[in-house]
Amino acid sequence: MKILFIVLGIVVLVIIVGMIRVQRTSRPELGIQEGKLLPLPNKPNCVATQSGNSTQRMEPIPYSGDRETAQNKLLQILNQLPRTTLIKNEPKYIRIVFRSAFFGFPDDVEFLFDKHTIHFRAAARLGHSDFGVNRKRMDNITHLFEK
Repeated sequence: MKILFIVLGIVVLVIIVGMIRVQRTSRPELGIQEGKLLPLPNKPNCVATQSGNSTQRMEPIPYSGDRETAQNKLLQILNQLPRTTLIKNEPKYIRIVFRSAFFGFPDDVEFLFDKHTIHFRAAARLGHSDFGVNRKRMDNITHLFEK
């Protein structure tokens, strides 16, 4: 019984230290470079519309009408999603951080508005795999935008 409490204490300590580490993780420098979002790292924890890697690539979100209306529509959708923090909202560019429910792992998501196309880049800040979370999230956002 004593060993069980020791193991349980170690597990709790590891979880607490991990949560503190996640909260202190600094934001990477992202943004637009030469008219495009930055390239993705060579990991399976990210997706982008401008990626040359077929396993990371997704189709951009099409829109009709003017950019400002499309950007406002996307912001309304993003504001309804849980654990979302708006980092930047500039003409043609949005940056959001999503956090996982339990540990608060951060995922950086960027949107770049082109003529009638929304490009995006979604990447987990930590770890190697995200178990498809960013791909599912971007599929959901695309679906909500196209409704």
